Amino acid sequence: MQKIPVTRDGKRGSDVIIVDSNEVVKIDRIKDREVIIHTRESQYYLDFSFDNLEEWLYEDGFRLLDSSNIVNMNHVEDYDAKKGIVHLGNPNLKWTKSASAARIHKEHIENVMELLKDASSLKQDDGEYEKLYNQRLKDLIEHADEQFLKSYATIRAVNERRKAEEKLVHMAYHDSLTNLPNRTLLHDRLNESFQKSKKDGTSFAVIFFDLDRFKVINDTLGHHVGDQLLQQLARRLEVYVKAKDFVARYSGDEFIFIINDMAHVDEAVQFARGIPTLLKEPFIVENCELFVTSSVGISIYPQDGTESETLLKNADIAMYRSKEKGGNTYQVYHPDMNKRSLHRLNLEVDMRRALERREFSIHYQPLVNLKTGQVFGMECLLRWNHPIWGLVSPGEFIPLAEETGLIIPIGNWVLKMACKQNKEWQEQGYPPLCVSVNISVSQFHQSNFINVVEEALHESGLDPNLLCLEITENIAMQNVPHIIDSMNKLRELGVRISIDDFGTGYSSLSYLKRFRVHTLKIDQSFIRDVTSDEDNAAIVTALIAMSHRLKIKSLAEGVETQEQLAFLIGQGCDEIQGYVFSKPVPAKDFERLLQENKQLYPQ
Repeated sequence: MQKIPVTRDGKRGSDVIIVDSNEVVKIDRIKDREVIIHTRESQYYLDFSFDNLEEWLYEDGFRLLDSSNIVNMNHVEDYDAKKGIVHLGNPNLKWTKSASAARIHKEHIENVMELLKDASSLKQDDGEYEKLYNQRLKDLIEHADEQFLKSYATIRAVNERRKAEEKLVHMAYHDSLTNLPNRTLLHDRLNESFQKSKKDGTSFAVIFFDLDRFKVINDTLGHHVGDQLLQQLARRLEVYVKAKDFVARYSGDEFIFIINDMAHVDEAVQFARGIPTLLKEPFIVENCELFVTSSVGISIYPQDGTESETLLKNADIAMYRSKEKGGNTYQVYHPDMNKRSLHRLNLEVDMRRALERREFSIHYQPLVNLKTGQVFGMECLLRWNHPIWGLVSPGEFIPLAEETGLIIPIGNWVLKMACKQNKEWQEQGYPPLCVSVNISVSQFHQSNFINVVEEALHESGLDPNLLCLEITENIAMQNVPHIIDSMNKLRELGVRISIDDFGTGYSSLSYLKRFRVHTLKIDQSFIRDVTSDEDNAAIVTALIAMSHRLKIKSLAEGVETQEQLAFLIGQGCDEIQGYVFSKPVPAKDFERLLQENKQLYPQ
């Protein structure tokens, strides 16, 4: 709103009075630099060029009516075309001011009033409407009476300036890649949620959303593919949130939801439970089907924080707790998580030094042929003996290693050590055994992974046929063309491939056939209740039969009881591993097992 300096009598040296533009109803030209400023009750004088007034006051609603009148369109309530009078207020009241215009200017006045009305709709309409509006304005400029040409040109210039300003404001508050609100707008909305909740006595939730293993997509397919995935994801998230709620891109593959006006925490929980369904359908990017999952953390106002940073931090802590549980789930914040978060930070710091301090070791669990009862190989399993905490559970440090990228140097070390140890046992005269090494998703998607395998085999001298690389079912389903290409190269080397934890993901049988793996490992979650749960028994039976049809070896993991063993033998399972024969043991104990020639079936 502009401030207009005026005088009461138009004489030089008179006291200057400041009038707000919204109080002005019309402006009349008297001479070139002498104009009268009308408010509803008074009139004032202004020493200013009439020709420049419309542009100066355009944003406040002033438009040129004819060659000697500028009116504030915000005060126009009626136009009498017959009399050529514009009423600046209620036309039925005696004191309402008006502006006269020649009848020949009727079309111009109607154009201005219509353009003003249409301009207010531009923000709410689509681009097609704006195109029509601009074309109409262009036509008016091309055919306008010379005295009104500047008025129309001013309308166009100010509209263009408005659009540029709106674009700058949008850029300041929105993410350039996804077009979602950014951190700045997020903090504004959080402040609004705080104020509303305090006033209404309601609650709201902050939900921290992070894609699982998004780095793998960027590293293997390129950042341009990752960017397109994020753009598609943003569209899904926009559709998923309700009108009263809010979603913003926080950074990278992290997004923040605000769930407003909650009556109970269950509303946030139900929202989080729906996210896996939202991500169930694959994202199609450059003809690739990409499946993603997410880890979600929830914090609630006011119990989990009364400030933005606290709520965001606690939602972040809860999200990382979800990642620790394997991802594709949600966690509601609890104060105990702060202690765990600090422990997790210390764990990461110490893990970065564990390799050079030689705190890692490898245990070996025998793989047994069910037809002969003999050990034909072993799976190597990483162990960490921390100098203060002792043995750290693999379930605790391996997900952290994967998340931080430390799994690559650690996993490559395990691969080299396993090949070296296996070769040493052969040189000591033990029968040739096939060593199985778990390969993480980050390792497998290294651009030089095939070279890493070749180097491990070359340095150890191990026959490639005595190395089996285990990849999980979910890894196999990420970027299938790349996986198939890598598997073909590994087979050319002579390396064996097995699919680990089979049955827990979403493999297509057609893909399984194309992978041409050597072994299908049935996840222990199915084996655990195979003798008491009919569904599990049916699944295991079907998996064994399917592997036989595809000419793939079937191996059951986590076999612990004689009843489970008997069931698997009866169904024709080829191989097993588990406590029923031996737990994972250090290299020295595994060597003793070889010396004793331990077998499943006593001789």
